[in-house]
Amino acid sequence: MKLDYRLPLLLLAIYIILGAFIQYSGISDFKSLPSPLYGGDYYYQMGEIWHIRDGGNPLDSSSMLGGVPGYLPVYGYLCAKFCDLFNLDTMKGMLYFSIVLFVVASVIWFCLFRVLFKDDWIALIGVILANGINVYPILKYTNFTHQVMIPLFILFLYLSFKERRSIYYALLGLIYGLLTLSHMIAFVGATLIIATFVIYEIYKNKNNILEYLKENIKNWVVFGIVAFPVLMLYWYKPIFVYHLHRPYDRFHMDIMDFGRLDVQIKFLFNTIKSYLFNFSSIGGAITTLLLWIGIYGYFKLEKNDLKEFLKVFAIGSLISTFSYFITEPLFHINFIPNYMSYFYLWATTILFATFGLNYLKINLQLTETLNKKIAVFGIVFVILFANSAYAFINYIENDKWANVGKEPMPEMYISLQHYLLTHTSVNDVILSTKELSFVINAISGRKVMVDRWAQQNDPYINLPQRDMDAAVILYGNDTKKKLELIKKYHIKYLYWDYNWINTEFQIDKYGRIVGIFDPLMTYDTEKNREYLNEYDVKYIPMYFWIDPSCRSKDIRKFHLLIISPQNYYNFTNPWKPDLNKYLVEVWNYTKDGKTLAVLYKIKVN
Repeated sequence: MKLDYRLPLLLLAIYIILGAFIQYSGISDFKSLPSPLYGGDYYYQMGEIWHIRDGGNPLDSSSMLGGVPGYLPVYGYLCAKFCDLFNLDTMKGMLYFSIVLFVVASVIWFCLFRVLFKDDWIALIGVILANGINVYPILKYTNFTHQVMIPLFILFLYLSFKERRSIYYALLGLIYGLLTLSHMIAFVGATLIIATFVIYEIYKNKNNILEYLKENIKNWVVFGIVAFPVLMLYWYKPIFVYHLHRPYDRFHMDIMDFGRLDVQIKFLFNTIKSYLFNFSSIGGAITTLLLWIGIYGYFKLEKNDLKEFLKVFAIGSLISTFSYFITEPLFHINFIPNYMSYFYLWATTILFATFGLNYLKINLQLTETLNKKIAVFGIVFVILFANSAYAFINYIENDKWANVGKEPMPEMYISLQHYLLTHTSVNDVILSTKELSFVINAISGRKVMVDRWAQQNDPYINLPQRDMDAAVILYGNDTKKKLELIKKYHIKYLYWDYNWINTEFQIDKYGRIVGIFDPLMTYDTEKNREYLNEYDVKYIPMYFWIDPSCRSKDIRKFHLLIISPQNYYNFTNPWKPDLNKYLVEVWNYTKDGKTLAVLYKIKVN
């Protein structure tokens, strides 16, 4: 094998080995996840993995009985099986699985660029541009989709577009189906991009449309046969059980309010700046420079399949990301443009940047002089590798949440986790505040009655009604109704700890509310007011944000009924005392003679 072929493969192996070692050296310092314990995405992801490991159905919600999965299960399932295979604690398994994903993603990206450009040097540089060490650790389904599923989708879309072979359409159908189980926004974007390709092909062949359809209908039938059953694994319940009814506004609670024209335009210009004028780092500057060269080279090089593919893919990505200009006025929805840009405009940028590398190779005649080619690509490789490694090390040493991850979880929650994993079953339901419920689910995969609305990420389950019903159980005046609701939601446990009040409100020594975190709430409607009034649950009408981590002038506020702290009975027993005769203490955590947390089993005949 010639040096020109051996060297890039050798450098790829070095990149993978050193990258895995650097990542291992960094994450080995973590004693917990580098994320907030209350409301952190990584912790919700950990709850899903515990849910799967303890026998929960991956196609069901990992946090609420009867719901669809909020964090879609491909990543969670693979990570759970990795943990089981090596008998790892779930948190450690997530960290070490990230190293596996780095290796796998590096190979996938290399294969993609090699197929596109038929040059191992360009494929090597493309791997670092797309799959830098600084992208890791991957501890969540979104990043997994970004680094693994997106390049697979692009690879088989290109092969289907270029080769017209049924096997590639079958593989594209499989990846397309799995995208709906990997990340919903990536699936929607893939749908719009495939539709763009189909429309483009029909337009291109409009003068011979019957012949075109005759030649290609078989391939699309194969695509559908493979994709449909995989799609139904997720879509059966939303379509046939929930009839696509969404009882609350999932689209505007935790992202910029794309229903506003000023926000729409602001996002457009910020996106242009972030991709076309990104000089905030060495890696960003190199990518931006190569992107501009790629755009220039696109108009200079002769027409070929790759140029045509890049054009249509870019158009589809732009349509997917900026579709809110149409969907918001007409349907009052958007497809989460932040994530759509993260998946597809980013991928378009990487594709055109590597196309720029290809143009440089041709224009500088690097194929004719081996030493020159090795020198140019070798220097780019070293610069990008060093920059990526430095960015990762800087994250490990200086990032706020990375430093939080170097400390263990609070001992109280470690003790609670041990009890839940050894004495309860995966579908047991626990009632607490929304933030405490989040922690319970995160450390054990056990089900909860209420949770953070955004992390629950299930547009079909009635979260506002659940919050109201939880308020009636805890603070209402009708014991019979409480027992009815406990049975309805299959609640088996009630959890309290000293953070109960602080996870909902900050109250000063004079009893005044000085801050709101994540209380029970519902929409302010006459019907909801009547329901809460019927059971004497006090509330505060407020025009406020829903998600506690997303509060800014660009985030939409709603007319809400906040369940008031006036409902609290006392600090250690915030619920009304009529519940106490149904509660049996089964676990507690005590420190310095003070009881800081208690888990009660609810005994209802």
